Amino acid sequence: MPPFRSAAILLLVASSPLASSGIAAQTKASPVTEAPAPNTTRPLPGAVYETTEFSEAVRRGTRTRRGAPGAAYWVNRARYSINVQLDVATSTVSGGETVVYSNESPDTLREIAVHLRQNAFVAGNARVQSAPVTNGIELSRVAVRGKEILPSAGSGAAAEPALRGGRPPEGYIINGTVMWIVLAAPLLPHDSIALEFNWQYEPPLAPSDGRQGREDHLYFMGYWYPQIAVYDDVGGWVADQYLLGAEFYMDQADYDVRAVVPRGWVVGGTGRLVNAAEVLSPIVRSRLAEARRTGGVVHVVQPGEAPGAAAAGAARPGTTGGTATWHFVANGVRDFAWGTSDRYAWDATRALVQVPNGGRDTVDIYSFYRVSRPAAAWALGGARYTRDAIEQLSSYLWPYPWPVMTSMEGVLDGGGMEYPMLTLMQPWADTLSLAGDLMHETGHMWFPMQVGSNETRYTWMDEGFTQFDVAQAMRPIYGARRSGGRPGDSEAGQRDVYLRAARAGRDMPLMWHGDLYPPNLYWVMFYNKTAQVIAALRGVIGEEVFHRAWREYGARWNGKHPYPYDFFNTVNDVSGRDLSWFWQSWFYQPWPLDRAVASVVTAGNWTTITIEDRGLAPMPVRLSVTRADGSTRRIDMPADVWLTGARQQTVRLPARPRITRVEIDPEELFPDMNRKNELWENKR
Repeated sequence: MPPFRSAAILLLVASSPLASSGIAAQTKASPVTEAPAPNTTRPLPGAVYETTEFSEAVRRGTRTRRGAPGAAYWVNRARYSINVQLDVATSTVSGGETVVYSNESPDTLREIAVHLRQNAFVAGNARVQSAPVTNGIELSRVAVRGKEILPSAGSGAAAEPALRGGRPPEGYIINGTVMWIVLAAPLLPHDSIALEFNWQYEPPLAPSDGRQGREDHLYFMGYWYPQIAVYDDVGGWVADQYLLGAEFYMDQADYDVRAVVPRGWVVGGTGRLVNAAEVLSPIVRSRLAEARRTGGVVHVVQPGEAPGAAAAGAARPGTTGGTATWHFVANGVRDFAWGTSDRYAWDATRALVQVPNGGRDTVDIYSFYRVSRPAAAWALGGARYTRDAIEQLSSYLWPYPWPVMTSMEGVLDGGGMEYPMLTLMQPWADTLSLAGDLMHETGHMWFPMQVGSNETRYTWMDEGFTQFDVAQAMRPIYGARRSGGRPGDSEAGQRDVYLRAARAGRDMPLMWHGDLYPPNLYWVMFYNKTAQVIAALRGVIGEEVFHRAWREYGARWNGKHPYPYDFFNTVNDVSGRDLSWFWQSWFYQPWPLDRAVASVVTAGNWTTITIEDRGLAPMPVRLSVTRADGSTRRIDMPADVWLTGARQQTVRLPARPRITRVEIDPEELFPDMNRKNELWENKR
């Protein structure tokens, strides 16, 4: 909107009228009376540039520049049926798997990419960190449409048939962590194909890559089976190598998994246990029912409890000899993970989640942990903190959609790892740290478990979004700040982490491939810088509009694959603003924010306040002016005032009553490099 008129304030600007970008003015100002020459030496943010592939998707109608999926949008789907057995004597996991893959795209597929991520541990394969060496996934059978196929000759450059001039005969080629299956008969649009795999692998000794592995009497299986890669409307087959660095890109699928473990071992996994009567004793089932009915934390199984208290006898269905088969089903999830131990305690409670019709949905909450001094916090709060996370995040975002949420302790030597309906965590002894980490890993049940972004190439879209959500969900429980908490438990802590790096000259753009990022800045930038950028976005467009846009982005892309431009366009669409300057400044550039009250000078009847932009990121200026009589006036400059290259803006106010304090951004909405120069005080 154009500036309002007032005889009391003169705002001297070097820009176009205060229009679409930035925060709407709260204080009426007179028209521009002076226009200093633009400082053309400062860089100015341009339009957001998108990839050619994304532009082509818009042209085809699968994406829109409103940020919503297009009318022609599609997602391919798969149904996995897996039988897997853990042999603890040899530490071997062996499985048989059938996948029915449905091609919902308009494209004819002549090859299929399959992830074999355990191959990241094979000697000689590329990885970005040191790790124990294993044989990776050893395939004993691969079949297409019921016919067994064999490895094809060739490797390296020949491993991606779609990128070569010719095609090998039907078979498969393994290149690192990706297998390419060449089809004798192509998979036509809206048709499906059945693939079969028999395989085995040895889970690496912990610590491996901070996401899965084995310890004494404890195994956790993550990315443990052949999984079909994503084929999407922008990039076609998106099958990046897994380098033990950046995480994953996966389609939602349906899973039916039967896990065979030694009798007496308990199992936690993605999905719902559908044969509880076959593997759990009546007393264990009654404890689970009590937890669901009362909402209290119930000790379901204790370590050292007689095996019959945790599992049925050999005569029951589902058991064979010294083993028991745990049968899980999970629909509409992008992965399946599971863990097992005979040293676990198992606690249970419930979460109550409000649903759109005004009712409440009940989510079973399970927590598995070892009773040990390093894991002392788990006995106190593992189940309770998981419940808190589901309830708070469901309230801030949208309802958790699945019937179970499980948290498991073990294997990791730091932090945690998310899988659908399941988190894996280190053995915390500090309760607040456990609460914060469980909030973060549980937060991933929304981003990316529902909103399925590409974690490998756009890490900030899940880690940074979740880090922001953590602060929103922790605040109602613990307050905005918590003394003694680790950085990252609040917006203030996240800001401190990011600004320390930025002040040291180590700021980086967010639009970088995750595996190319410096390891020492991965957490700082992708998690904490992004969280601060999202908080700053909220400050720019306002709390109500932001929250509406945040949820709308989730609603539009739930079960789908958004790219960064879809997020940018959704916020532009909901807010009714072109925020290109914001996206360019904070996602494409490593630009610091530094606004300062340069001077406050009184001459005659007027006081002139000079604001300087000493950084590179153009942002709105929220100015608070306090007078000797205690009155306070707010003056808001939108970001437009800096977009012509100006470095200074001047506000002219009546000199009486005397101005005693001038402060930029008193609510601390934005991550400014130097809070000290944002404040001017006259205590005379």
